[in-house]
Amino acid sequence: MNGQIGPLRKVIGRALVSLAATAVAAALLAPAALASPIGDAEAAMMAEWTKAGGDTSPLGPRKGDVYPAGEGFALDFDGGKMFYTTATGARWIYGPILDKYEMLGGPAGSDLGFPTITEVPGLAGPDSRVATFSASDKPVIFWTPDHGAFVVRGALNAAWDKLGSSGGVLGAPVSDVTYDGEVSSQKFTGGQISWNRKSKDFTTEPPTLADQLKGLQVAIDPAAAINMAWRAAGGTGGPLGAKQGSQYPIGDGIAQNFAGGKVFFTPATGANALETNILAKYEALGGPVSSDLGFPTANESDGGLGPSSRIATFAAADKPVIFWTSDHGAFVVRGAMRTAWDKLRGASGKLGAPVGDQAVDGDVISQKFTGGKISWNRAKNTFSTDPANLAPLLSGLQVSGQNQPSGTALPAHAKNWLSWHWWYLLAIIPLLVLIVLSVFLALRWSRRRSSREPEPYLLDGEVNGAGYDDTGEPGWGPDYAEAATENYRFGDSAEEQPPDAASAAAGHWPHAAYQAGDDEHSWTAGEFIDEEPAEQDDPDAVDTDSIPVATEEELAEAGYPDAGPDDASEAAYAEGDYPEAAGTDDAYAEVVGPDDAYADAAEVDSPETAQPDAVATDADFPDVAVPRTSPDFAAAGAAAAAAASRSGRHAAADADDDDEADFAAAGLVALAPAGRPTIHLPLDDPYQIPDGYPIKASPRFGLYYTPDSDLYHDTLPEIWLSSEEAAVANGFIRAD
Repeated sequence: MNGQIGPLRKVIGRALVSLAATAVAAALLAPAALASPIGDAEAAMMAEWTKAGGDTSPLGPRKGDVYPAGEGFALDFDGGKMFYTTATGARWIYGPILDKYEMLGGPAGSDLGFPTITEVPGLAGPDSRVATFSASDKPVIFWTPDHGAFVVRGALNAAWDKLGSSGGVLGAPVSDVTYDGEVSSQKFTGGQISWNRKSKDFTTEPPTLADQLKGLQVAIDPAAAINMAWRAAGGTGGPLGAKQGSQYPIGDGIAQNFAGGKVFFTPATGANALETNILAKYEALGGPVSSDLGFPTANESDGGLGPSSRIATFAAADKPVIFWTSDHGAFVVRGAMRTAWDKLRGASGKLGAPVGDQAVDGDVISQKFTGGKISWNRAKNTFSTDPANLAPLLSGLQVSGQNQPSGTALPAHAKNWLSWHWWYLLAIIPLLVLIVLSVFLALRWSRRRSSREPEPYLLDGEVNGAGYDDTGEPGWGPDYAEAATENYRFGDSAEEQPPDAASAAAGHWPHAAYQAGDDEHSWTAGEFIDEEPAEQDDPDAVDTDSIPVATEEELAEAGYPDAGPDDASEAAYAEGDYPEAAGTDDAYAEVVGPDDAYADAAEVDSPETAQPDAVATDADFPDVAVPRTSPDFAAAGAAAAAAASRSGRHAAADADDDDEADFAAAGLVALAPAGRPTIHLPLDDPYQIPDGYPIKASPRFGLYYTPDSDLYHDTLPEIWLSSEEAAVANGFIRAD
C-alpha cells in the first residue's frame, strides 16, 4: 500500500507545481498588457470622458477602439474626439473647432500639435469657443458663430494677447493668416495686425495700436520658422504639399522635406522654401553645403513673367539668384551679371530671362538672355552688350566687391601676381620685421657714434656732464654714461683738445672725485685712460654737502703719500677760497653764461693748487646742482676709477695690495671671495651686464637692483656690483 502512495504523491506534487507556475506567469503577463502605451491612453481617455459626464457629455457615447494618431492616440465619440499624448494628457474637442483642426490635417498632417486644453468658452461671449494646441508658436483655434473658426498663432497671437485677446480692442479673428512676401497679416473684428518676419516690426489698423506693440519680443524656434515658411508657401494645399519625415541638420542649418520641395533654415537667413525646379538646380550645384550660393534668403516666388517663371534669392556676397522659366529651365544670375540685369529691370526688362549660365573667357564674363547678351571685363570694369544700344545704360555701373579697374588689360600671369593671396603674408611679415630691425640698429649705431664725438659745453638750461639739467633733476637718457663735457677742458673749444681725446676709451663713474692734473691730458671726474694717470689732486678738494673731508688716517690707509696733518688740510681749504654752496640765490646770480662761468672758475681756485690749465670741478660752478651722495660712494668712485685706469672698463683686473688699500679707504668691501673687485663700471653698452657683476647700483640714490627687481631692465646702472651681499655691505638699499 505504501508503495502505491509514493508515486501518487509525486504526481500530485508535479500538478501543484504546474498550477503555481501558470498562476505566476499570468500574474506577470497581465500588468505588462495593462502598461502598454495604448492601454495607458485608453485608460486616461475613458477617465476624462467619465469625468465629463459619459454618455450625457457633449461627446456622447464611445465609438470604436483607441487608435494611433501622429505621435499620440485618438478615440472617437458620437459628438467629438478625444486625443492623448503623455505630454498633453487626454483632451477633447468637438463641433466647428474639431472640423477646423481636421481640415488642416489634425495631429498628424497639420503643424498645430495636440490639444493642450479641453475646448472652453472664449472671451468674446458665451457663444465663442477656444482651444489651444501644443506647437511651439502657441496656436489657438478661436470660433464665434458670426465668423467661424480661425487659427491665430506665433507673432500675431503674441500681439493679439498683448492687446487683450478676444476681449480687447481687436476682438475675435475673422480670417486666417495671409502672407505677402515677408509680411504676415490677420484681420479681427476690431482691426488688423501685420508682422514682418525679417525686420520683426508690427504694423496695425488702426495705426495707434502699434505703439502698444513696440519692443514686443517674439521667440520663433527653427521648427516654428520652418512651419511658417511652409504655410506661407500654401501649406498642404500649396506646391510644397505634405510634410515628409522630420527636420534634419544640413550644413550650418536645418532642412525639412515636403512632397514638392524643401524648407531650409539658419538663424541668419530664417526659414525659406524652394520648390521642385529651382530646388533641383540648387542641389545639382551642391545645395547649401557644396555650392557657393549659400542658403536661400526668401521663399521662392513669382519671377515676373507670369505663372511660367520662378525666382529664388541666396545668401552669397555677390547676391546670386536662380531664375526658372518653363521654356528655358533654371539658371544662376550673379555678380556683375546680376548688377547689370537688375539695372535693365531684370526678367521683365529688355534682356528678359536667362537662357544659360555665365561663361568666363579670361577677364571677360558673359551671359545670354532671351533679349540679348551682357559681357563684363573685370580688369577694366567695363560692360558691353548685344544689342550694343544697351551698353550706354550700363556706363559707370559699379560692381560691388569685384571692381579691379585698370587702364589696360593685364597679361594673365601679371594679374595672378598682382591679385592678393593670403600667403603673401609669409613674405611681407619677415620683410617688415627686417626693415624695423635695420632702422633700430641704424639709430642705435648713430646714437653711439654721436656719443663718442666731442660736444661743445652745454649752455645754461641743458643737461650737464653729471647727467643733471639746470633744475638739478637727473637726466635719464640712454647716453647718461657718456657725459656731454667728457674729454674737454673747460674753456677750450673742440679744436683745442688733445688729438687723442675723442678716441680715448672713456668711462664714467659720475660721482668719483678723481681728476688728473697733467697739462696735456686733463680729464673730468670719473674719466680714465689705459695708462697710469698723472698725479692726482686731493679727492677731498671739493667741499659739498654730500662729500665729506677724509681724515688723515683714512688718506694714509688709502695710500696717498702727500697727505699732511689735519691742520694743513684745513689750511689748504680756506673758507674764503670757495664761493657760496650751490643752490643759493647769490651763487646762481653770479652765473650769466659760459664765459662768466669760466671766469668764476679761475677766481675760486685755491691759490696753493690752482694751475693754468686745471680742469674745473662741479664744486667750482655754483650754478650746477651737485647731487647728494653717500660719503662712501664718493670715495669709492676714486678707488674704482684708479683701479679701472689700470685694467680698462671691459674686464675686472686681478686685484693687488694697492686695490685692497684703495677699496678699504673708500669704505667698501674691496674684494669678492674670488679675489676680484666687487665694483665694475658700465661697459660701452650700459645695459650689458659685465661678467660676474649682475647687481645694478645707483650711488645717486643709494639703491641697488637685482635681476628679479621689477625695474631692473629699465634702470641705467651707475655701477655694477658682484653680489647682493656686496651691495648691502657697502650701504646700498634694495630698490624694491
